[in-house]
Amino acid sequence: MFRRSTVAFDESAEARRALQAAIELAKTLRASLTVISVIEPAPIYFSFSTSAAPYIRWSDEMRNRYITIQEKARKFAEDAGLSIEAELSKGAEVESILEAAKHNQSDLLVIGMPKHNWIVGHTAQEVAERVPCALLEIR
Repeated sequence: MFRRSTVAFDESAEARRALQAAIELAKTLRASLTVISVIEPAPIYFSFSTSAAPYIRWSDEMRNRYITIQEKARKFAEDAGLSIEAELSKGAEVESILEAAKHNQSDLLVIGMPKHNWIVGHTAQEVAERVPCALLEIR
């Protein structure tokens, strides 16, 4: 049923649980798995800077941070016996996740859900409302 899956991954505990579930599911179903990580947009205060240097330094640090995050995901998957594709995206988180699922022609999108008892995380809820394929939300 599911041949191509995508999982959203960052440093959160929810994302780690989602990655673990996505890896196990992909192994069981012999499906491909793509890990998408979205680089956060620059803080608004950079728009007031008189020099581009702080923004460039911040961008380089964020890119390196997310490359490291994806290396962790790749290692975790390899240790579990699965080879994955990893994508970095820059921009709005929800749109980037949805676009990755569409671009990869995913049958399944896996995301981590925050453990709030009275409100669902904004990103997870918006993705759930607009997802172009089946969705598995992991708590």
